Amino acid sequence: MDRRVLTLGCALALFGLWLLVSAGDNWLDRSHSSPERRAFEHRWWNAFRRMSYAHNSTFTLLPDNVQQSAVALLKPGSEFHNSIAGLYHGQWNAVHFTPHHNDTIGQWNTTLPEGYERPANASTGDLEMTLDAEPSIDDSVSLISGDVHLRSVGFNTRLILQGLHWHTNGTAVLHAVPELSAQTTVDVVRAMSTSRAFDQARGIYDETLGGRLLSYTRPEEALDGCSYHIYMHFGSAPSGVQAQALTVSSNCNVLLATPSGQHVSGVSHARYRQKTTRYFRTGLALMLAQAALLFLQMRATTTHAAMSMVSHHTLAMLAVLYTYIFIMHSIACLAFGGIYLIFGFVTIAAYLLSMSLYLKYLICVWKVQSPDAFDALNAAGRRGLLTVYVKFYAVLIPGVYTIYAFIDTRSRLSQWLMAILLTAMYSYWLPQIWLN
Repeated sequence: MDRRVLTLGCALALFGLWLLVSAGDNWLDRSHSSPERRAFEHRWWNAFRRMSYAHNSTFTLLPDNVQQSAVALLKPGSEFHNSIAGLYHGQWNAVHFTPHHNDTIGQWNTTLPEGYERPANASTGDLEMTLDAEPSIDDSVSLISGDVHLRSVGFNTRLILQGLHWHTNGTAVLHAVPELSAQTTVDVVRAMSTSRAFDQARGIYDETLGGRLLSYTRPEEALDGCSYHIYMHFGSAPSGVQAQALTVSSNCNVLLATPSGQHVSGVSHARYRQKTTRYFRTGLALMLAQAALLFLQMRATTTHAAMSMVSHHTLAMLAVLYTYIFIMHSIACLAFGGIYLIFGFVTIAAYLLSMSLYLKYLICVWKVQSPDAFDALNAAGRRGLLTVYVKFYAVLIPGVYTIYAFIDTRSRLSQWLMAILLTAMYSYWLPQIWLN
């Protein structure tokens, strides 16, 4: 036994070493010992330090009305020294525009290159944003990172954020891209609305990176797609933080503006953790209560006569419902991580506790109502088992696809299908009523 454990440990160690070495070619290419990497960094820093607002600003390429809206949003306001780290949600209206200069970007106003995607003109959608903040060399400015999810009917994209937050006037300038690269930092600086902010941002990133690009890839290795400048003005609200936001893509010519009279509402990470912890405790208490009631029901229906009056369809629908809950919580946990990890504990507790009890009870009921259903030596029993699996996956797979379509597209059809799915799954008590 010890020899087997030692062999398995050695195999896992070798496998881990292989993953570390082959993680790969990109990891080796990004190391600072590579001459090619050092040459790239040297060229990058020389070009970065020579940048100027007059020659490198992308803000000046925006139409006059877009520039005026951004400047009005970034006007000096009350100081906001609170951290803007948190989760935000808001609405937007999309407007396509023609850039200042008739260059190659302007030719994309009608047809975008392959792999580029933008919201339809005059469409509406919602924004979900997660922000993290850390100090910079300037006490009045914080470095911002995170991600933003832009979604409307027929449009769904998740982007990575970088930018700066000025505490002195409560404003932030962010840049969102499909994948971080060495160009991202350049684009953050180029998004600044004034030459003073341009020089300040360039100096902050110059000192922060310290002459090293760390794990940044070269621009040609990054994913192509629409990138966005995000201009925000923050302020306090009774329920947390609120902001006005203006999101504009200078390479896809689309403006996403917060509707008049509305705000992007946010909640801090600390408060969100309190909410998710409260959610976890409440959910766990309800699951324990439900498990206790089910256990009492199992003890009260120990006779064949009592079990024959329990609908196995109700139990099967509950098992499928908990599987859907498990899938949706797991998606939130694995896709976003961080503060969403609490959902992982919820789904594991719900799935293991509830499914183990419901499936045990389902098997007991089924054996009483169909004694030959689990006889693998009997042809009818084998057909019965096959029928059980076919019915389970026939219900589960379309439901999973419906959930995916609802999250990904938010189309009217997916909304109707999601409503039908939820209504059907939460009607698990109907078969029991019919049987009684």
